[in-house]
Amino acid sequence: MRNVAPTRSLTRRANQWKSIAFLAGALGGFVLAVGILMNVIPLVGVNDPSYGVYSFLRAAAEFAGIVLLAVSAGMLIRAFTWRMDNDLAQQTAQVLGQKLDDRYTLIRNVSKRQIGYIDAVLVGPAGVLVFRITDAEGDWANEGVNWLVRNSSGDLLPAPFNPTMECQIDMDKLGEYLRGHGLHDAPILGVVVFTRDDRRARLSARDSVIPISHLHLLPVNLGSFYLNAERMNMNAVTQVIQQLYEV
Repeated sequence: MRNVAPTRSLTRRANQWKSIAFLAGALGGFVLAVGILMNVIPLVGVNDPSYGVYSFLRAAAEFAGIVLLAVSAGMLIRAFTWRMDNDLAQQTAQVLGQKLDDRYTLIRNVSKRQIGYIDAVLVGPAGVLVFRITDAEGDWANEGVNWLVRNSSGDLLPAPFNPTMECQIDMDKLGEYLRGHGLHDAPILGVVVFTRDDRRARLSARDSVIPISHLHLLPVNLGSFYLNAERMNMNAVTQVIQQLYEV
């Protein structure tokens, strides 16, 4: 199995965000300085008929400068914290590499504007498999699309997040993206993976909409819902990989 991540593409995108952020910050600082200068050194007297317009422009400059600086700060934070890889996806790749041959490619850390962020996508003759990977611990129960987790009192309560729904959203966005690039017949499947072993993450399931699995059991469990059929030819596999993996 090939194990790849679009690190160069993500680095390039992060650098683009940094450049835009610095430009926005410079522009914001300039506009704010102009607004402050207009306030400190009034160029129009209070009794001047155009003073109302002058006051509006001064306030607008100060407001626009502050907004641009805030946007710049947000973009810088996003750029410097851009996730270049996913450790949980890397763990998953190490486990799957023992099972799958070179016809399969696991793309970690898929991040595109049209799709959003996906932990990992496995592409091969069996189809396109979307991963939602978590290292959560505790006693978890999956019923259909719903998730419950047991609290310290032993009661099952709605889980703080819903990996099934998150995975389904990723599947829908990925399917729409691939169809938009002419890949109308690419079969999209999903799986929720818990990386903790069954002593630290206890799982129970009933009528799961999307399969769930412990990581150490994933190579075996894939045979029941993914590796049980070949759904794509290698030409289609290559096209999907080209769309998701930018060197």
